[in-house]
Amino acid sequence: MRKLVVLALVLLSIVGLSLTVVDDAGRIVEIEKKPERIVSVSPAATKFFLFLGIERYIVGVTNWDSYKKAEKVGDMVPLNVEKILSLNPDLVVSFGGFQLPEVEKLEKKGLKVLVLNPVSLKDILKDLVLIGVVMGEEEKARKMAKDLENKMISLGKKTYNIPPSERPKVLFLMSPPGPELRDIWTCGEGSYLNELISLAGGINIASGIPGPNGWPQISIEYVVAMNPDVIIVASFSKSSESADVQKVLDFPPFKGVSAVKKKRVFSIDANLANQPSPYIFELLDVFYSIFHGGSKE
Repeated sequence: MRKLVVLALVLLSIVGLSLTVVDDAGRIVEIEKKPERIVSVSPAATKFFLFLGIERYIVGVTNWDSYKKAEKVGDMVPLNVEKILSLNPDLVVSFGGFQLPEVEKLEKKGLKVLVLNPVSLKDILKDLVLIGVVMGEEEKARKMAKDLENKMISLGKKTYNIPPSERPKVLFLMSPPGPELRDIWTCGEGSYLNELISLAGGINIASGIPGPNGWPQISIEYVVAMNPDVIIVASFSKSSESADVQKVLDFPPFKGVSAVKKKRVFSIDANLANQPSPYIFELLDVFYSIFHGGSKE
């Protein structure tokens, strides 16, 4: 695996206390001074600050954010621009994709906006350094990014020689199935979860299927035909994990699937799995244990 190279992509120039960076939307963002008041309009963006231990600068988050020490500014889309303005932020940190059209609204009000949109594991490490640079924590961020990269490399070496015949075929479900389910949202080509599954010694049954930011829809028929050995379902609360696993086990179309017959269905935290942040690397050990270490359901 190549070493992480980020400054060429992230940092254009530093002049005195000001700097110019390129965000994940390809926008040139000028930062005149270290931001002291941050509004994070994406829970995933908030996690970068939490990981770096600099969440104290966050003064506003959306209603969907679990961070409790900041004022709520409303929904992720459409953004309540007036509420955000009232907090007098030095910087608004948003995500790409469906939030991208909101950036223009914020900028029209004179707000400075930084867009994150990491898709791959390398993107997440790059954005960790980007936030570190912007917040004056570059050295700390680089060390943390390097530690995460080394974790990837270490596990990759561990699983590199596992032959395909010993790698379980894996299906990831963004949510548990229900009676009206027609298509399944999963991780596909180019997604960070696809990389994690592969690094941990599994074979993602949707690995070659593209989708928005690496999240395609696949049919129930495709899942049955691929016959996964392991099914991982994302649960949005600890209390629902057992029920979500049972929903998979009881889902009629999956009755003949190997993972269901052998009860190799596992639940993981949806707030971790579905949000690209540095915390996602915690799943490397979780997945490896599920695939090769005999994890519990």
